[in-house]
Amino acid sequence: MSDGPHRSLPMRRPWKLLAERAGTPAYGPEEVSEAFPVALKSDFREAPLAQVRDILGGSGQSSLFGEDRAARLEEARRMCRGSAAGNTLIDCAIEANANGLTGDTAYKAALKNALEAHARAGCHQIEEHWQREEPRSTGHIRERLRQARNACAFSDVASELTEPGGGSRDTRLSKRTGVDEGPPL
Repeated sequence: MSDGPHRSLPMRRPWKLLAERAGTPAYGPEEVSEAFPVALKSDFREAPLAQVRDILGGSGQSSLFGEDRAARLEEARRMCRGSAAGNTLIDCAIEANANGLTGDTAYKAALKNALEAHARAGCHQIEEHWQREEPRSTGHIRERLRQARNACAFSDVASELTEPGGGSRDTRLSKRTGVDEGPPL
């Protein structure tokens, strides 16, 4: 008997921990929700945050030509091959640029949208894996992931990532080690 489908999930450790919490009834909804920002921050640490911010003009240097921004964003994409979070961020930055947003407004909108899109994709990947491994419990995990995603404040996560060194903080889940920290009765 295995410990659960989260063990064989082909995702990074923070996503596996999120899947474990979502699939284990002993974890409450707030504990599942607590794991969501940690998983997102761990993926977006590798995204070209500063580069995208500079291109969109969020650092005070803004280009007058939107086409130039789009070309520079595509160039940034070539530098972050293999990073799903980085590519999602660049896609959202291109969309923000096409919608006429510039500066910090464009950067924050792109980052928030990228976080939401990446979260949906991560939930979908967990659900698909669960469907293959444990078809009977897929509805349960889908509902718990949906609740956790709805409880996640993507704008707060985006704000933390925009702060200097913000992507490296709070990338670990707190451990419950005390006798009184078990599941609620």
